[in-house]
Amino acid sequence: MRNDLNIPFLAAVIFLALLTGCSNRPALEEMNPDQAFQYLKGIYNQGDYLNAANGFDFFTLNYSGSSLVDSAQFMLGQAHIKLKEYLLAANAFEELTRRFPRSPLVPDAMYMIGVCYWKLSPKYPLDQEYTDRALDALQAFIDYFPDYTERVRDAQELIEACRDKLAHKEYASGLIYFKMKSYQSAVIYFQDLLDTFYDTAWAPLAAYKLGASYAGDEQFENAYEAYRAFISKYPDHPWRSRAESEMKDLSRKIEKTDWNE
Repeated sequence: MRNDLNIPFLAAVIFLALLTGCSNRPALEEMNPDQAFQYLKGIYNQGDYLNAANGFDFFTLNYSGSSLVDSAQFMLGQAHIKLKEYLLAANAFEELTRRFPRSPLVPDAMYMIGVCYWKLSPKYPLDQEYTDRALDALQAFIDYFPDYTERVRDAQELIEACRDKLAHKEYASGLIYFKMKSYQSAVIYFQDLLDTFYDTAWAPLAAYKLGASYAGDEQFENAYEAYRAFISKYPDHPWRSRAESEMKDLSRKIEKTDWNE
């Protein structure tokens, strides 16, 4: 009974939405490109991001010959960002780089692609596809536009954040295998972290746990060398004394193994 009573109300809402959308479009079509663009910027600046996004999308399709179409494409991306529609925003900026490769807005668009994917990046235990995309996009931006000083600095900070998150995930995965006593799998994760994310805060922890993983797998010589590498690279780390203690114990085990052989 309650659902039946809601049907007229929903129908009225849909009708009003369609009426509003249709009433705006003819007014936009009657404007020249300059007028339409300024009108849409006004809507955007007033905070009406949904109508601004719809309008800029309409502009890019219907004023494709205008010198302002690349700006409209960029503003479409910005409107989607304001709406927290980051995937749509990334698509809009990517479309700008494809359709208008010579536009002066390409550097900003490439940077914003990375920002959008970073916004979509989830917490470290989850799938990190968008973090990888953000990292690739931001690095591409820096490679293409190394002199774009302010944006490059911001991009580098985001790259560091991406790498830290990816390293965190790698370390957490290695730790899971370590706790499960799947030491060979743990070695793979910790070594990969050291090879790929050597400049993150997770590298010292991975270096220590690499030694512990080798020790757990009874690869005593590899464990000894891993601990020695840890101390050499991170001499002031709080875990140094633990590593030194482990090395003494490993020395005895190595000597015992050699004696038995």
